[in-house]
Amino acid sequence: MKSQPCLTFFCELPAEQLKECFSAATIHTLKELHANLSLGIKDFSNERAAIVQQLTKAGIPVTAWILLPEEKGYWTSLDTVAETATVYAQFKAWTVKHKLQWAAIGLDIEPRYNKISLFGPNWIKTTPNIFLRMFQTGKYRRLEGDLRALINLIRNDGYAVETYNFPFVVDERIADSNVFAKAMGITALNSDREVLMLYSSGFDKNGDAILWSYAHQAQGIGLGSTGGGVILDDDQPMKAIRWLDLRRDLLIASSFTERIYIFSLEGCIANQYLEKLVNFDWNGSVQMPEENGQKISLLRKGMQGLLWILSHLAAVLLILLGIRSLKKKK
Repeated sequence: MKSQPCLTFFCELPAEQLKECFSAATIHTLKELHANLSLGIKDFSNERAAIVQQLTKAGIPVTAWILLPEEKGYWTSLDTVAETATVYAQFKAWTVKHKLQWAAIGLDIEPRYNKISLFGPNWIKTTPNIFLRMFQTGKYRRLEGDLRALINLIRNDGYAVETYNFPFVVDERIADSNVFAKAMGITALNSDREVLMLYSSGFDKNGDAILWSYAHQAQGIGLGSTGGGVILDDDQPMKAIRWLDLRRDLLIASSFTERIYIFSLEGCIANQYLEKLVNFDWNGSVQMPEENGQKISLLRKGMQGLLWILSHLAAVLLILLGIRSLKKKK
């Protein structure tokens, strides 16, 4: 019999909407669920501090999800290390001022806001820049060192560090590759908990199979999206996941991890999903997408091989030269 996993809800609301979101009813439901909250720190306002104090008093652990101003890049990446360090220093001063308590610090590892996108509408314009970045090894190593140093600083301040990652960082790690890290400014880091963002609503099809495949290597799994979040220029908001699909994803994810993250709290409230989670049957039946999941895993192995080749071109060239030399001797 499975018990309820530890649930964490992401919340990415501006300060003026927080009070309405965290009504007495919502706080009561979060307590019923023994849930945690990862709160996007979009500002250092008195209103946001008051909500953190209220949640802490109610016994709800709050993780500080560090976010930058949109014009500074919004998310944490190799391109926004300095900006993240600056915001973290401001965050510490705000924390001391309001005597706030945090369960952990969350870093959302994504490309700089509206700057680099492999899949967006402006991919043709960004491709030359991405190609050039592949050869900036020295800069990459320096920035990666800076980001690791920032994580060590946060730990030395007494906080555990969570990272929220795209799932393909797992493939990059397995392949001993730095292709995505260089191209998109994101990298697999040594955090205390790595949460893979496996939002099936972001895939046209096979979202459950992708979830199943990556869940085998996940410490924590992010599900959704139920709505909300920042919207990129020329982009559309992500379609909210249906309850039927969220139920499926919850049951699949809970078979692999005890840590499930749901994006977002405000989306769950708007779609009346929060109440459904209180009496959720974690032992309910679900069709595991093993057949399609194994196909996804096979495709991932091919991608891992390609990533290894792209990251070890010199070694590949030496192997090819060696094979050619042996053929000549014969």
